[in-house]
Amino acid sequence: MEDGSDRRVLEADYGKYTRRKVLFISACLIICFLAVGTSVTVGGRELSIIDVYRTIFNHLAGHDFIQGTTEWMDDYIVWNVRLPRAIFGIVAGAGLAVAGATMQSVMKNPLADPYTTGISSGACFGVAIVATLGISVMSGDSGLAPVVNAFVFALIPMLVIVLIAPRDGTSPATLILAGVAISFLFNAMTTIILTFTDSETLADVYEWQIGTLTNITWGSVPVPLVITILGTIAMTVLSRKLNIISLGDEQATSLGVSVERMRMVLLILISMIVASVVAYAGIIGFIGLIAPHIVRMLIDSDNRFVIPGSAMFGATFLLSCDIIVRMLSDVEAIPVGVVVSFVGAPIFLYLIVRRSKSMW
Repeated sequence: MEDGSDRRVLEADYGKYTRRKVLFISACLIICFLAVGTSVTVGGRELSIIDVYRTIFNHLAGHDFIQGTTEWMDDYIVWNVRLPRAIFGIVAGAGLAVAGATMQSVMKNPLADPYTTGISSGACFGVAIVATLGISVMSGDSGLAPVVNAFVFALIPMLVIVLIAPRDGTSPATLILAGVAISFLFNAMTTIILTFTDSETLADVYEWQIGTLTNITWGSVPVPLVITILGTIAMTVLSRKLNIISLGDEQATSLGVSVERMRMVLLILISMIVASVVAYAGIIGFIGLIAPHIVRMLIDSDNRFVIPGSAMFGATFLLSCDIIVRMLSDVEAIPVGVVVSFVGAPIFLYLIVRRSKSMW
């Protein structure tokens, strides 16, 4: 009887434990849905949230409007101007947060973020050489040249890390230090190139380095969307093994997990997600560092819930920051990366002061 009673108590506690996490993820999903509507309302033409969702529904239903009418104008502004930016904000926030949560567990370091392996510095170098020297991975004159360059060069640091990772005795600290060294190398080369460029090009590269959603169109969405969805699914499937890796290499190996192989697979997934986002929006900091911390504070450190929770929270956080940007500046002179850092820095400082070791 006592065993049965204890079992029921454990099942009730586990159910409560799980419900709290599911409730958090569901709440973030609902807030994110409302944030999309709010984001699309912000702009020169005033629209209510109801108008926004009605316009989206009518567009998906295939309604045609006479050009020049109010309905046609609303459809054009919502569907072609504002909605792609909102959707990309969700994808970018979710991707960077998931990559950050996974990176922190892989490296067993709460200060790790998606750019730890030097991805951002490689991408920045790729943009700099196409903007200043005209050197592009793509042949011909194309507006996609900076995007392709950023994506390709972002993967170079990842390849170096992947080559280092399988070596015997390679620890997460070694991989972090290797990423720092690669970052300094690419940053030095980028600085040399930008030293000899004109002020207009320098301003464009600088805005990209901070991170902006200003130039996002529907063409910017498919690649990051597909890579982020597939990467998040893969990381969620591997979350149980990621929990085991977080215990330490020796414990994970004794439990039958190939730590080196898992670490390599996860680093590749992280790099692909981050490279796809950075290629279009630039380097948006703090999302991948702060979002996982806040999620762990609220729902503990089980990666089965931390990864989807980080995705939802990161998407909501970045989209909310973009709404602030558009409300503060009609000409959108403030890159979203500035607001993310401005909001994220005090939060991160609070986390440092609080420093709840129970999260890890």
